[in-house]
Amino acid sequence: MFVKVCGLKTTGQIDWAVKLGYSAIGVVLYPKSPRYCDAETARELASYAKGKIVSVAVAKTFDELKEVNDDFDYIQVYEKIESDKLIYAGNSVPDNLVYNYFLYDASIGSGEFKEFPLWLNDIKENLIIAGGLNPSNVREALEKINCYGVDVSSGVEIEKGVKDLRLMEEFISVVKSIADK
Repeated sequence: MFVKVCGLKTTGQIDWAVKLGYSAIGVVLYPKSPRYCDAETARELASYAKGKIVSVAVAKTFDELKEVNDDFDYIQVYEKIESDKLIYAGNSVPDNLVYNYFLYDASIGSGEFKEFPLWLNDIKENLIIAGGLNPSNVREALEKINCYGVDVSSGVEIEKGVKDLRLMEEFISVVKSIADK
C-alpha cells in the first residue's frame, strides 16, 4: 500500500520516512500552513529525497509551487491543471481531468477528520485518502474504504508542524498490518 507522510521540513524527517518504509514524502509550499517550506528549502528537500523516496510538492494552487515543479516527482494541488505528474486533491472526482492519483481530502488540508463516503470504493485504483488520519483512526478508515494509499500529516505530529518519529512509526505499522491481510 502507498503511504505518504506530508509536511516534512527537514532531511532528518525524510530519513525517518525512508527508514520506516513510507512510499512518499510531501513538502508543503502553501504559505499559510504551519508546515510551509520556501522554494529554496523545498528544492533542497527534493534533492535530498531523490533516489531514496518519492517526493511530492504540495500546495493549494499550482502558482504556489510552480517554482519547484521540476524538482519533485509529483505535484499535489487542489485545482484542476494539466500536468503529467498530478495528484489532484479535493473532495470530489473532477470531470475531464487527467491525473495520476486522486487524493480525497474533505478537510482541504485542515487535518480535521471526516467520515469517508462509500462512493470512494468505486475509484480505488488511484485513490489516496487523507484528512485527519492518525494511528487511532486509520485502521477503521481502511476497513471501510478500499484504496490505493493513505496520506498523513497532522496525525503524526506532537504539535502543529512538528513530526514525531514514534507517531510516524505507529501510523505506518497500523497501515502495514491492514495491507498485509
